Amino acid sequence: MTDALLETLRNDIVSGRLAPGEPLRQDEIARSLGVSHVPIREMFLKLQAEGLVEIRPRRGAIVADLSAAEIEELNEMRAALERLALETAIPNITKADIRRAKDLLDRIDEQPERWAELNIAFHSIIYGPAARPRLCNEILALQRNVERYVRREVEVTNNFAASQREHRRLLMLIEKKKTEEACSLLSAHILKPG
Repeated sequence: MTDALLETLRNDIVSGRLAPGEPLRQDEIARSLGVSHVPIREMFLKLQAEGLVEIRPRRGAIVADLSAAEIEELNEMRAALERLALETAIPNITKADIRRAKDLLDRIDEQPERWAELNIAFHSIIYGPAARPRLCNEILALQRNVERYVRREVEVTNNFAASQREHRRLLMLIEKKKTEEACSLLSAHILKPG
């Protein structure tokens, strides 16, 4: 149950339903979710570790905000770690992995409102064959940290179609085992401004 509550609160932050700087009232959240304060405090700590919540002593928790410099730093970290994951994964990627990734890209086309969630799932599929769970967990934490900003960027810049084209090109390079080209495209995909 705590995991489901954590995912609900995380989704509220990432989707923008809870805005940066917005106070997170432990009593209200506990009451609305029908739980005690203990799991709420635990969730706040987990979300703080992901960079989504800021806990201020004697003042409570708020939805964390990121500056442009922080987003840039997080994307640099993502590019380095995701490149490592992809480079390690490519030799182990199977035809079944490629099919699953293609199916996810098709689902993104069909359900653009689920883009953020399905985008993370797509990247998880292509990194999974690296068999580096700690690396993949770090990548996921970084992706979640910037997800709300990436989501907003896609809305503002309307670069959804371009992003999907890059994903399909990336998958084609992975399928052909063109590791260096795939890693270069991935880095550019993460680092380029909207």
